[in-house]
Amino acid sequence: MSEEAPHREEEEDKRALSIEQESVHRVYDIIAGHFSDTRYKVSAPTLSRTTAFQANLQAWPLIERFLKEIPPGSVGLDVGCGNGKYLGVNPHIFMIGSDRCLGKMQY
Repeated sequence: MSEEAPHREEEEDKRALSIEQESVHRVYDIIAGHFSDTRYKVSAPTLSRTTAFQANLQAWPLIERFLKEIPPGSVGLDVGCGNGKYLGVNPHIFMIGSDRCLGKMQY
């Protein structure tokens, strides 16, 4: 292996990370508000996000069923939780959410 190969690989990794930052993470930060607004099917404009969250109006049926079948007292981790729409589906488990996009987590 030449001395150039590790350097070339390192440069390719830096370029890939730069592309991901610009084309994925930056875009999610820009559209975070719209993204969050379209993830809650709230029928009445006066219904708050908290009420929608508590009523599970947006939960996909399979995900909701899965979360509700988890034994009480369990701990769950939602990596890439976006706006956290699934964190309150089962009030008998402790859910931790994280997301790379700070913008989505603010909604």
